[in-house]
Amino acid sequence: MPSLQAAQDAVNSLDKKYIAEIKAFNNPPKDVATVMGAVMTFMRKPTDWKSVKVELTDPKFVDKIMDFDKENISPNTLKAIEKYTKEETFQPAYVAGKSFAAGCLCSWVCAIEDYAKCLKIVNPKREQMQKAQAVVAKLQENLQALLDEYEKVVQRLEDRVVGFVDLVDVGG
Repeated sequence: MPSLQAAQDAVNSLDKKYIAEIKAFNNPPKDVATVMGAVMTFMRKPTDWKSVKVELTDPKFVDKIMDFDKENISPNTLKAIEKYTKEETFQPAYVAGKSFAAGCLCSWVCAIEDYAKCLKIVNPKREQMQKAQAVVAKLQENLQALLDEYEKVVQRLEDRVVGFVDLVDVGG
């Protein structure tokens, strides 16, 4: 998904200066707090501002975002994220006007949410495809066994035809 890659690139571009920008807020703008609440929800951490600031002190914060397991987001987490993303101002460009870093993280939250929603559609199809591929593999295995048996039968017939021709030639 191009939007996911763009969001990850944006987050990856965040350096300590941008993270410090968010951490410096004692009383953050509502939209910045909302974005960070969504980020913390994905990370399964408390969403209060004190917890956000503690998380932002972790030098691996951006790495945690980049390494986030987007393949296994629970339905409960997705439902909890919607309370943030449904807000009218939860728009990356709008939030970036308040904090560049929060704008990047807002893009990431939106992209991860979209990705997770797509997986709800794609995963059952992936499972069907894997089952179909297993059936095809088994059928190919059976076909190969039949072809091998066919080759043996053909070889036996050819041997008998040669033996019969030799017998006719000797007797004739």
